[in-house]
Amino acid sequence: MQTEMSRVILAWYMRFDVFAGVIGGFETALSREWYSYTQEFFEQQVAREPANLRWKIESVIAQSRLVAMDMTLLFAKKGKGEILDTQFIDENKVIGKRIKEWKTQMDPALQDSRFLVKDFTNTRPLDPDNIVDPYIPGTLYHGPLFAMNLAMIDWYSIDITHQYQTALILKAQPSEYLVFESYASCQLFEALEFWPTSPPGTIIACQANLGIACLFLPRTGEHAM
Repeated sequence: MQTEMSRVILAWYMRFDVFAGVIGGFETALSREWYSYTQEFFEQQVAREPANLRWKIESVIAQSRLVAMDMTLLFAKKGKGEILDTQFIDENKVIGKRIKEWKTQMDPALQDSRFLVKDFTNTRPLDPDNIVDPYIPGTLYHGPLFAMNLAMIDWYSIDITHQYQTALILKAQPSEYLVFESYASCQLFEALEFWPTSPPGTIIACQANLGIACLFLPRTGEHAM
């Protein structure tokens, strides 16, 4: 955590590690300490510089990766029969609460409406076969909050996966809300793809999210494309 470059490398590895576990249903390669220490580091930076948006963004991203890591660990334990049903239900409720609170209790500075994109006049025309409208005002953050778009699309994937895996394990019907979140994830993905000032590599960073969202979309040619 001592240099920016090493933090970037670690963040990319952790992101891959978490999504591999989420998609594959197995534990992360890195132990929990890597994730918890990263979150603690950024929380300390926020405490030292409470007006610094960058540290706040890093902190909420680290928080989402930690809860995703805990989620994959819990599901992996359940899959291997290492945890009782009652214990799983209790711990899983805590995971669900943490996922919801990540969004509902977020620092208002990270939801500043001044940085929402409200004008898409310089973007490519909307394709008539599009399954979503990526140009709805307020879909995308720009400027210093651009990274929150990636944090948000990660959150969709974590929440979708948690709800779906929970339904499978408890042998319940998955919520119809999964479809809504999948469309929202696709909408954000396409907005990021078409936004002229999205940094290089943005779409590569979101690829896994699109794969998760596609699992819950109608099986039609338009949706597949």
